[in-house]
Amino acid sequence: MIDSERCMDYYLLVATISLIFQIGVFVLLLEGYKLKKQKKFRLHGVFMLASVVLHIIAISVIMVPSFALGVIPLITTQAVDVKTVLAPLHASTGIAAAVLGVWIVASWRLRRSLEFCTPKKKWMRFTLAVWLTALLSGFLLYLSFYWTMMFG
Repeated sequence: MIDSERCMDYYLLVATISLIFQIGVFVLLLEGYKLKKQKKFRLHGVFMLASVVLHIIAISVIMVPSFALGVIPLITTQAVDVKTVLAPLHASTGIAAAVLGVWIVASWRLRRSLEFCTPKKKWMRFTLAVWLTALLSGFLLYLSFYWTMMFG
């Protein structure tokens, strides 16, 4: 195997792990939403906290290095195409969702009272919409990079 092929296999593996990880975070968010509907608000908050922490870990460990090493050089040297549009959208919405998530979870601080949560309901919905935009744009970015490698 040629070194560039090994390198692409590595990038595909890391990107796939990141995608699976983010789908796992999405499942946690869905479960947390179910808990809210069941009026298990504290447990809902714990699931949201776990989601935010896992999202921050993924951003720090996988996404920032990938963006710095692979995407920024691509964006700065390539003509405008789907990757150069999706990458900044994905990065900005992902970071925005993380910052908003940290703010919401930090203001709650595992309290039992809903007094601190209820006023942030609109922000929670907005954060979910931003996070879903990041997830969708990340999935589309993943496909734009690896579709031909995976499916020919």
